[in-house]
Amino acid sequence: MGRAMLAGLVRAVPARGATCVVADAIPAAAEVGAAEVGGAVGSVAQAAGCALVVLAVKPKDAADALGQLAPHVGPDTIVVSVVAGWDMARLRAAAPGVTVVRTMPNLAVRFGAGLVAVATDGVDTARRQTLEGVLAPLGEVVPLPETLFPAATALAGSGPGLMALIVEAFEDGGVASGLTRDQARGMARAVLAGTAALLSDADADPAALRQQVSSPAGTTIAGLMVLERGSVRAHVADAIVAAARRAAEL
Repeated sequence: MGRAMLAGLVRAVPARGATCVVADAIPAAAEVGAAEVGGAVGSVAQAAGCALVVLAVKPKDAADALGQLAPHVGPDTIVVSVVAGWDMARLRAAAPGVTVVRTMPNLAVRFGAGLVAVATDGVDTARRQTLEGVLAPLGEVVPLPETLFPAATALAGSGPGLMALIVEAFEDGGVASGLTRDQARGMARAVLAGTAALLSDADADPAALRQQVSSPAGTTIAGLMVLERGSVRAHVADAIVAAARRAAEL
């Protein structure tokens, strides 16, 4: 996730004379990340000196990483955490005096088509607006109270995995109906992209789109009846609820 965030930020925001420093406990990982975006491998202290620091580590490594960062973070630096399960209170306790915000992005931020939930409780308005502007090229930025982060984690973080399963099912159905695997995969991806475009308008309603393409006695309504008999809609909703419950447990 850290590399996806880095790639999205660097890809969307031209250099403007800025530098990018990649630090990792595994030197090879830092080298790969830096090479991917044209940055430089550096120490934690050097990374902490940047205006924006993205903290993307495993939860078990967060306390140590924050302990290394905190002494080197300046008053104007914002630390953006993507550490699962670490709430604002825990982050700030591990890095006293540091401006820390919590985010939940997904992998699509790499291409500027992601979603980033942001909790900025306690951060002044000017800095919050600056941060949201920096993150905007990654995709949709959604400010949320921290209490809703389990739901955001389920929908934004786990959503691509759940959607991938659905697209895989589309692909299998196409193959079962006579398409080659490559044909079915290409068409399933195109359907996903096209549907996302149709729903991209702020006023778009999925139910309205579903009804619009359901002609009387047509192919769509025949397929929808099969899905409804299998309670697919309820199962997908339950999957989001289960993922949110798990996120709250972390």
